[in-house]
Amino acid sequence: MEKIVLHQIYKKENVISYDFSVSKGLSEFFSGKKFEIEYSEDIESVPDSIASIPFVCNILPIIWLTNSKLILKCLDRNFYDCLPNVKKGYEIMFPESEFKGELEVSKIELNESSPTSRCAMFYSGGVDSMQTLVSHLDENPDLISIWGSDIQYNNREAWDLVHKAIEEASQKCDLKDIVIHSSFRKFDNEGVLHKRFSRQLKDGWWHGVKHGIALLGHVAPYAYLHDITTMYIASSHCPADGKVRCASNPLIDNSVRFGNCKVVHDGFEYSRQDKIHNIVEFNRKNNLNLPLHVCWESQSGGNCCRCEKCYRTIVGILAEEEDPSKYGFDNWEENIKYMRQNLVLKKSMYEETFRSYWTHIQKRLFENRHFLKGKSYWKYIRWILDADFTHPEKLKMPLLYRMRSIFSNFLFYQKLHELKVNRQ
Repeated sequence: MEKIVLHQIYKKENVISYDFSVSKGLSEFFSGKKFEIEYSEDIESVPDSIASIPFVCNILPIIWLTNSKLILKCLDRNFYDCLPNVKKGYEIMFPESEFKGELEVSKIELNESSPTSRCAMFYSGGVDSMQTLVSHLDENPDLISIWGSDIQYNNREAWDLVHKAIEEASQKCDLKDIVIHSSFRKFDNEGVLHKRFSRQLKDGWWHGVKHGIALLGHVAPYAYLHDITTMYIASSHCPADGKVRCASNPLIDNSVRFGNCKVVHDGFEYSRQDKIHNIVEFNRKNNLNLPLHVCWESQSGGNCCRCEKCYRTIVGILAEEEDPSKYGFDNWEENIKYMRQNLVLKKSMYEETFRSYWTHIQKRLFENRHFLKGKSYWKYIRWILDADFTHPEKLKMPLLYRMRSIFSNFLFYQKLHELKVNRQ
């Protein structure tokens, strides 16, 4: 049996780092880079049984899927006890895969204190986390963001731009803004893990098995220091999306415990379009324009306004009779002209989960079509009403764009022919 051994946890002021070794059969799954986490305060008083949780959460999917053993000195009792249910959640979601492996812990410690009403939530500025924010604002949650998740660990410029929007939301809502800076996407070899397991899992490594539990593990030291008893993680999907494979799932997240803290997978009852509706209504009622950051493709910190996720958010906002520029989509009017051909060319909506998103948008567009028909952008989005998103392969590229493509190809081959003739 292959092994991963956590030898030592180093805590110096506000940084936790991990000294671990990996047996030969698992070495390809690691980059050789350090795993360290920087918090916004001194964490030296956090016991090792809590400080080990971020490491364990990032390692467990590898242990389970390779039937290996994780060896460490100590672990929190409530976290240790929740792991069978967490594993069961993965097994239900991925019935074709076996989740085995062992966890060998020398000492299990109970870390409990008097319960409080304090809560926290992950906040990225995206639609999902914004929905959780507006739903639980009266609970005064601490807003926790992870630098190193969507924005790369060493991209300071992009992070500053993203964090500016998070900071703006925290100030408008009078909430604590907590940043955790982590190399958790650098210390393992995500590309190799994806290549090895994506066909088996029918999903990618980050989306399918890692991101939910990996993010949650980072909160354990902070929750211990501040007596956080509820940690909200926003849902990415809803029951109407069907049986979606995703690392952040009620079956998994709602099972996670550490110290006094329980995790709540929040907003699962809402579709993405429902969430946009709720956010728009909240902002109108409270006269707040909280900016959204949804873009996966841009590492500049903004929304590119031309990827699938930006397009679906822009159209979702338009379907609610609202202006996307109020929500951080500055160039949406120019880019929406090319939305249809970009989506078709990139085959961006062929993934099953995306089809559900667009079906919900389609329904809301139809409901508000009488208002939208008078808008200048209507001609660029009206095709959505007639599209069959259950069969995205049938989506056609606009005739004008196809003619442009044909003409461009003609000019290219004509030029190629001229070069050939000139050489002769």
